[in-house]
Amino acid sequence: GRLNESLDQVVEQAVNRVGVDLNTASKHLLAYVSGLGPKLAAKVVDFRHQQSGFDNRKELLKVPGLGPKAFEQCAGFLRIAQGSQVLDNSAVHPERYALVKQMAQDLQQPLEALIGAPQLTTGLKLERYTNADTGLPTLRDIVAELAKPGRDPRGKAQQFAFSEQVRSIDDLEIGQVLPGLVTNITRFGAFVDIGVKQDGLVHISELANRFVSDPNEVVRLQQAVEVKVLEVDASRKRIQLSMKQVPGN
Repeated sequence: GRLNESLDQVVEQAVNRVGVDLNTASKHLLAYVSGLGPKLAAKVVDFRHQQSGFDNRKELLKVPGLGPKAFEQCAGFLRIAQGSQVLDNSAVHPERYALVKQMAQDLQQPLEALIGAPQLTTGLKLERYTNADTGLPTLRDIVAELAKPGRDPRGKAQQFAFSEQVRSIDDLEIGQVLPGLVTNITRFGAFVDIGVKQDGLVHISELANRFVSDPNEVVRLQQAVEVKVLEVDASRKRIQLSMKQVPGN
């Protein structure tokens, strides 16, 4: 039961952060959207089938049982990719459409031009658009959404690769600087995989150019780091590494 509850929370958080396509999402997925729930989600899908899809977010108010309060809660999370209102495919809430239109007018640009064009909105003085209901944090979120509407909110994943010059412990040389991944953290340091069969040890005294009382202050599991080879004992399969004064850290 707790596992199911936890999974529901994670899905709900993801749905409400990324948003869902109003014209393709199943009733099960729509049920996770704030303001809907299973019953309203089913009604949304039924209405969608009857009307051959939604053309704009305002049509949600025609769904039986979906009133202004539910609309206020759910509208910003529901996307319409090719509808009559370009902002319907973004996280901008309908309550803020007039504000965005004003921005476009002040920039002497059509509304569509602001989508995906951060160079146009960087010159806006957002203080001009604040009021009792809209503060600077909200305005910054709106401008950020206009820059990358409907995009994956996650940052770019860092690509990692071991050194192509190092395949075995015999390829290691003192002073080499190599990429590695933290595989284990202990009270006396951290073990790092550098692409050979044996993980190397970064002693706690070699984790940083300062005193470290707990390795967890400096590294985390699966963290990509740059390490310098200090000692190599091939016969005992021991590798001593350092993270001190390595540029990539």
